[in-house]
Amino acid sequence: MVHSLNIVAIRNTPENKDNPSAILAGIIGTTQYEAGSRLRIAGRFPVIVAVYAEAAYADEKAAKLRSAGFGAVVLHQDEIESDSNRFIARSFFLDDMQLRVESREGESLVVDYSRMEIILRGTCIEQFTTTTIEKEKKLSLGRAVISGGLVLSKSTEKHHVDTSENREGFLNLYAGMKHIIAFRENSLVYSSLGSMLKPTRSANFAFITDELKRRCPDASYSDALLNKSAQTQILGPLFNPVEDLDIAISLMAKSLRRKE
Repeated sequence: MVHSLNIVAIRNTPENKDNPSAILAGIIGTTQYEAGSRLRIAGRFPVIVAVYAEAAYADEKAAKLRSAGFGAVVLHQDEIESDSNRFIARSFFLDDMQLRVESREGESLVVDYSRMEIILRGTCIEQFTTTTIEKEKKLSLGRAVISGGLVLSKSTEKHHVDTSENREGFLNLYAGMKHIIAFRENSLVYSSLGSMLKPTRSANFAFITDELKRRCPDASYSDALLNKSAQTQILGPLFNPVEDLDIAISLMAKSLRRKE
């Protein structure tokens, strides 16, 4: 049997409940200390508390959490987004009533602002690791004695590992369950802004975000994924922001839909 990833998260702690960490621990099967550490950061955004292989089991646990007063959300494997089901915009046009976007491949999409349900702003983080080898020769008295003075040194290698990060802002727009439009700060063409064009990419991206919020007043907005710290808190110890950002994005989107 092929098992899938079924993630249970909570958005809030129950009101008027004594020792909610004990209640949470008892339901999901963890220690009270681990449950308490997740509860301390729940509220501003959903936090993952458990992962199960069976979808029905995850749904059952979520139902028990809701009965206990927790705002529980289940994210199933087939609900986890990826770029394959996003429309990655290369260029855009802010028309009066509609957003027009075009992809790098020349595909186009038009969506009414009134259909926008969710706007998510965040930061993608890529890590790059480089290893350099430093070779040096050192005086070796042992080798000198053994070789009768013919070999006076030995070669050694030092390995230096450097890790760097590349960060890029993103903006995901959700129009119902059908369309997810993704803006990426560094790959977006901003020329359609015309006289409103700013001197930097970051300024242009911030302007677009504010403009879309203004034009889509009924859409739920969240910038909880802007920094790595919040991404880490949402994902918990089982996942990390570099490799599993799509899980955090999908969880935020589903959580905001459930609030509507």
